[in-house]
Amino acid sequence: MAVKGGNTVPASENEVALSYIIMVDETMDNIVNTIMSADTNVMYFCNAGKDRTGVVTAIILSKLGYEKQYIINDYLLSGENLRTELQLFAKNNTEIDINVITPKTEYIERFLEWYQQQNPVF
Repeated sequence: MAVKGGNTVPASENEVALSYIIMVDETMDNIVNTIMSADTNVMYFCNAGKDRTGVVTAIILSKLGYEKQYIINDYLLSGENLRTELQLFAKNNTEIDINVITPKTEYIERFLEWYQQQNPVF
């Protein structure tokens, strides 16, 4: 299953959270439900391992009842783990703003606020 969105780099920092929101559709619901109902371990990933994977993980952690700050901290780990790769990518793609591709608290926080408004049970 492929997640909608996430195939292009947002043009600005203001568009990052919106790019995450766009990912949430029936396919995303199917992915999350498949992972959460699996009888065995599941491996899921995306190209960089921070945006689509981050959104799937944020939704799963939300559904499991994790606190918002835990989810944010988990998301930020991808930025720490991918720091060198992201810097190299930005260096080799000068049209890309390193701030857009580096995970930031406000990106996932804005997404979580939106997601939790759409799903008030969480």
